[in-house]
Amino acid sequence: MARNRYFTIYTIGHSGLTLEEFIRRIEARNIRLVMDVRNFPYSSQAEWFNRDRLETALRKRSIEYVYLGSYLGALTEDGKFDYVHREKDPRYREGIKILLEYAQNYCVAIVSSEADWRISHRHQLIAQTLLKLSVGVVHITEADGEEIAQPDLFHTILDDGMLFSGLDASLLELPQSDVWRKENENEGESLR
Repeated sequence: MARNRYFTIYTIGHSGLTLEEFIRRIEARNIRLVMDVRNFPYSSQAEWFNRDRLETALRKRSIEYVYLGSYLGALTEDGKFDYVHREKDPRYREGIKILLEYAQNYCVAIVSSEADWRISHRHQLIAQTLLKLSVGVVHITEADGEEIAQPDLFHTILDDGMLFSGLDASLLELPQSDVWRKENENEGESLR
């Protein structure tokens, strides 16, 4: 049975972009909040994407910035890439809850450094979790296009195998009446 999508969250990677191009892509989609999901929000190759500089630049353009890398970063506590373990982590689930709370009031984009969404934890981890919660996810591509996220085979098989069963709004203790809103319900409203 297909589930309805209630709102959409964008993802974008900053690798290879100038700060001006990054902001242009955000503004073109009317994104009002950028959520940084990098474990380490600094870049030696693109210093303009260091946390403090990025936050300042976005706020000058009336775009909010929130750092959630300690909640939604790719690495486990022991520094490994283990998305199965990460998705079960209570801190990660708390991060998803925070993300969804912000998404009720803002058009949100999650950002990491990896330009290619297909190999980024934005898709391999976060988008897969959100899709299971009936949240639409759109990846902003390197070429400034858009790709609608789809469940990957790995997660589809694991879901059928009960590994991720029970990952829903009740698990995150989110009251559906308060969290889920129709995608275009607040379209055109300014930020509160």
